[in-house]
Amino acid sequence: MKKGIKEVLKRILILCSLVLAIGIMFTVINDRPTFADSGFSTSHGSSHSSGSHSSSHSSGSRSSSRSSSSSRSSSSGGHATPGSIIATIVIFIIIIIISFATNSRKKTVSYRPTAPNVYIPDQNNLENQIKQYIPNFNRNEFLSTGYKIYCDIQEAWMNFKLEDVKDVLTDELYNMYESQLATLEVKGEQNIMKGFVLKNSYLRGVQNQNNTITITTGYVIEFYDYIADRNTGKTIRGESKRKMRVTYEMKFRQSIDENKKVDKCPNCGAPIKINSAGTCDYCRAKIVTENTKWVLTEKRALNQDYI
Repeated sequence: MKKGIKEVLKRILILCSLVLAIGIMFTVINDRPTFADSGFSTSHGSSHSSGSHSSSHSSGSRSSSRSSSSSRSSSSGGHATPGSIIATIVIFIIIIIISFATNSRKKTVSYRPTAPNVYIPDQNNLENQIKQYIPNFNRNEFLSTGYKIYCDIQEAWMNFKLEDVKDVLTDELYNMYESQLATLEVKGEQNIMKGFVLKNSYLRGVQNQNNTITITTGYVIEFYDYIADRNTGKTIRGESKRKMRVTYEMKFRQSIDENKKVDKCPNCGAPIKINSAGTCDYCRAKIVTENTKWVLTEKRALNQDYI
């Protein structure tokens, strides 16, 4: 909110400065010396003097003419008037203001480690909490693993090869992504996602339920994200020349009971009967049979903007 108010005030200041500059410039133009002010009236008046003083007035007339000529040349000789000096100063100030505003806009799109108002808990304390469930837990290794899972999923999504990442997605997410990809395929479109750069990653929370650990994380990632025609590669929606910066909240789940397996289809609830294609015999949903590795359960964008 404060940022928006500052932007409005900045624009008002620039507008007022421009109006002031234009007003001063018009004033300077209207205040320029006229022919009457430059000595022509004196010269003209002296030529109509009486005959008894013709020689002296004639001489005076020549003197006045020389004086007026000198006056004209002086006024047109490039000496700055007070008005022009003020106008120059005002224009210079406007240039400084516009430059400042431009630099401020550049700063607003500079790197931010997280989205506004995103709470990041103490990382060491949270890591120690997780170690109560997973003694050999390492924060940096885990966050690197999570980022790799994310990149693998995005690449598989872009190339219509979701089957390659079935083992790192929950069944719910897998089925949802598969349905979305089918829609893109029908339209002849492709979601291009590339040029990933990890800017920040951190732990946000941990939950243990029935020996299944869910760790909530935060990631700030920059990448290209747009929709293109599958045949021509032409951009249909989005920006193909500008990266996006997205702050994600992602949740990863793992069973700490290595013998625990899925016994019901998460899609229809039927007892697990998996065919050779790895799908439920009843509803044909894809099923991951083991939860003994980290799988992505949820991914949502907390903030996103172009950079």
